[in-house]
Amino acid sequence: MKVVFIVPYFGKLPSNFDLWLKTCQANPEFNWLIISDQDLPVNLADNVSCFYFEDIATLSKFIFARLNLEVKINSAYKFCDFRPLYGAIFEDYLDGYDFWGFCDMDVFFGNLSNFLTPDILREYDIIQRWGHLTIVRNNQVCNRLYEKCFEYSSVENVLNWDMNQGTDERIMPYIGQKSGLKCYFNQTWIADVAPHTFQYRMDKLGSNNYTSQIFAWENGVLYRYFLSNGHIHRDEFMYIHLQKRDIDILNRVTGDFMITPNGVYSKTSDVNLSDFFCDSTLKERFDVRYKAMYKRLIRKRLIDTFLKANVIRYLVYKRYLSRLWTSVPDITVTERKSDAVELVIHEAGML
Repeated sequence: MKVVFIVPYFGKLPSNFDLWLKTCQANPEFNWLIISDQDLPVNLADNVSCFYFEDIATLSKFIFARLNLEVKINSAYKFCDFRPLYGAIFEDYLDGYDFWGFCDMDVFFGNLSNFLTPDILREYDIIQRWGHLTIVRNNQVCNRLYEKCFEYSSVENVLNWDMNQGTDERIMPYIGQKSGLKCYFNQTWIADVAPHTFQYRMDKLGSNNYTSQIFAWENGVLYRYFLSNGHIHRDEFMYIHLQKRDIDILNRVTGDFMITPNGVYSKTSDVNLSDFFCDSTLKERFDVRYKAMYKRLIRKRLIDTFLKANVIRYLVYKRYLSRLWTSVPDITVTERKSDAVELVIHEAGML
């Protein structure tokens, strides 16, 4: 089955773009369509195409022409509320695809086919429920599902509110469940790294975390390496999401690469104890960056909600979310299979 991820990105491309693209190219069974104001080749790779817009305002005009919606997109984060509409907005680009989806660029993909298997694709209509990667069946019912996602207000009101309301992951998947669509959400597939700690930790995996854990992209497969009882183990993930982090590329990467809190660098040997060491200076810099970023986010939320007189609207939104989330069962898979772990090195030592 054919899947295409639609990825709007306006402004300077991220530092990890070339490596992000590398991990896309390593998944030839999947396709990506980048919507951007950057001067990129139309056919960036065999499975990655680009659609040029002069700026976000031009995209807004395109949306009006497609759906007769007057919208103004003020920030990149606001695309989270537009994502459920992609099947309708970009309908002309979806011919021949069984699924459309969306994803972020602050990710590195492993072997998607090891998780999004033919059986999974045949069985489900909405697969995953996170903004960093979700796919939706390309049919009339799913492509118009967005019409049910704004019942607490209206489509135009929500899309023109500066605040990102997370319609892609807080609303659409649950509306899909309520509407009788077959949904599958698996948290254990993804390494969703928490943004507030320098050392990698996936809060949503609970106890399936380790004090020392790093990642390696090896010939198209993403592995987590971790230390446990003096041994190095590894297991496979679908992708890693490095949300709200600076992704520092430390040297030129041509083949496999390591993904660590210190940065991303070429993998030239087997993973060993030295790869797990964290640079204390980099940690201090990270802590400063995170505190500043967190303050900016809180300030923006306060401005969007209180200073712009959106308090009532915000309370209505929060009440709607609470009712929506309690109206459907939580079907998210949260327990990782223990037999997926492989012992790599005996007696690696202790940090």
